[in-house]
Amino acid sequence: MSESSKRIFKCSGAIVAYLIGSGFASGQEVMQFFTSYGPLWGGLGGLITLVLMTWGAGMVLQDARTLHLEDANRIFRHYCGSWLGTFFEWLSPLFLFGIYVIMLSGAGSLLSEYYGLPAVAGRILMLLLSLGTVLLGLERLTDILGFIGPLIILLVVTVGVLCICANPGGIPAAQALVQTLPMTRATRFWWLSGITYATFCGFTLMPFLAGIGRLLKTDRESRASGMLGSGLFAATALVLSYGMLAWLDRLYDKAVPTVYMADILLPGAGVIFSVVMLAGIYTTAVPMLWSACNKLASDDKSPRFRLAAVVLAAVAFVGGRLPFGTLINIIYPYMGYFGILVFAGVLRRHLPGRRPAPGRR
Repeated sequence: MSESSKRIFKCSGAIVAYLIGSGFASGQEVMQFFTSYGPLWGGLGGLITLVLMTWGAGMVLQDARTLHLEDANRIFRHYCGSWLGTFFEWLSPLFLFGIYVIMLSGAGSLLSEYYGLPAVAGRILMLLLSLGTVLLGLERLTDILGFIGPLIILLVVTVGVLCICANPGGIPAAQALVQTLPMTRATRFWWLSGITYATFCGFTLMPFLAGIGRLLKTDRESRASGMLGSGLFAATALVLSYGMLAWLDRLYDKAVPTVYMADILLPGAGVIFSVVMLAGIYTTAVPMLWSACNKLASDDKSPRFRLAAVVLAAVAFVGGRLPFGTLINIIYPYMGYFGILVFAGVLRRHLPGRRPAPGRR
């Protein structure tokens, strides 16, 4: 494998792992944004997400490579101007902190629903793992994420495909079933869910892309990394959605449906998948907490950064007591609405004659 291909694979894998957390790995966010609309409208919403994410990530990585931003959060000013960009610079860490709260809540839900353990045990476990990693520093995080991300995607796709093959007739039946089941939807309209899922992911991912874009050498590598990483993630979400639709009558009310999907295929397999899900939560929880702390203290070895990490982790632990599905339904769609403005800025920058000029910002 060439050095260029290695960089593309590592960066696209890191993108996937960054996006995978308790919401995705559990199946809960896919359930709310796609599955709850049925196989037809949910599938079309997923295609909207796929198109928007592959285009957006490729363009941002391409820009990040030439901009050489010293502060990754300044990517928002580049796309949205000084006033709105500064607002997003401060809003982004707040939302990332909100996702960290969801990660702790998801770990608690997993151990509570599947193992019958107190939810507080899962929250404590994830808090200690994520806080410990952040306090030690993140120099090797991209390498770690680049390995774990594709592994989780492979397992999720495998479970989704096998569930579809085991009960294909359940998919067309689900179109009528979703109208009768008490399922939570991200938005009122399927097309808006498709848009906001892409823009929510893009808004979350933007500073991370601005950071890893400096690792890439050419526009081709940038576009390929962005399109492969985000496209793989969006395609996996579609596969997972149809896998859940195949067994919707047994999964619609589960906080962590993917673990039960594994058990449907092979009794006891949910134990293995639950460990994989914890890894997915960890790979997202760590950079979310680090990003929130980094806005308060840029040096992650400083006492101020470490104090911020401890305080924010403690606050997140308390917030993680809120129901997992409720947190996703509140935070993720609103992130998507703000993300629409950011995507509009990316589109404006890539209109003819508006390409960014390289240089340090």
